[in-house]
Amino acid sequence: MKYAIKIAYDGGYFSGWQKQPGRTTVQESVEKALKAFCHQDVSVHGAGRTDKGVHALGQVASFELKDPLPLETIISAGNAHLPDQIRLMEAAHVDESFHARYSALWREYVYHVWTGASCYPHIRNYVWWKRRADWDMEKVRSACRKFTGTHDFRAFCRASECPPNAVRYIARMTVAKRGPLVRFRIRGNAFLTNMVRIMIGTTDHIASGACSLEILDYLLSGANREEAGPTAPAQGLILQKIGYGVPLWPSAGS
Repeated sequence: MKYAIKIAYDGGYFSGWQKQPGRTTVQESVEKALKAFCHQDVSVHGAGRTDKGVHALGQVASFELKDPLPLETIISAGNAHLPDQIRLMEAAHVDESFHARYSALWREYVYHVWTGASCYPHIRNYVWWKRRADWDMEKVRSACRKFTGTHDFRAFCRASECPPNAVRYIARMTVAKRGPLVRFRIRGNAFLTNMVRIMIGTTDHIASGACSLEILDYLLSGANREEAGPTAPAQGLILQKIGYGVPLWPSAGS
């Protein structure tokens, strides 16, 4: 029987989602936890391959079990075998054709920037602290509008991992500022390695006057990685939610 689970985690404790030899990852931790009470090897497939330090509130993973288990057991037993920095939040039965990654229609990320002179200690590891950042918010909003749509995001991908086809679709990118906290929300069909973080790093350069807004037209036409801005820190990024054709979780409708 096939299942889907929604996973939340603090990415600061892990070397990303995907299994890597000699490193502690979220995928490996979840597979070990499931094996501990299912008494079988379990392969878990995630919807998003978050990098080291990136957090998640709504990562989705799918897996199969030989013998069916109640959804409540999967959540409670799974959490009992997981470190506190990873929690299984929801579980659902899914069709045999379902795949957490390939069945996803969209992914939504949130990125937080703190622009104050001082930062609250309890949020320090979950924001990019730009001390006394003097951003032109109208330029930030204009950059968000330019990123929206279908573009060649080659300049916004880690150069060593850029695929031959770097065209991606951003359904929407919005920004909201409340006091010193700036929150970006980005939804797209798929994302390249470091794509959101480079988008934020480039927006920082534009908002602070280090480069012009018009450079985005050039960068989004297939420019090279070194021509875009820096990669923003991982700790400000959260994989917020994944969208599918039908709701997976009865409690959330998503």
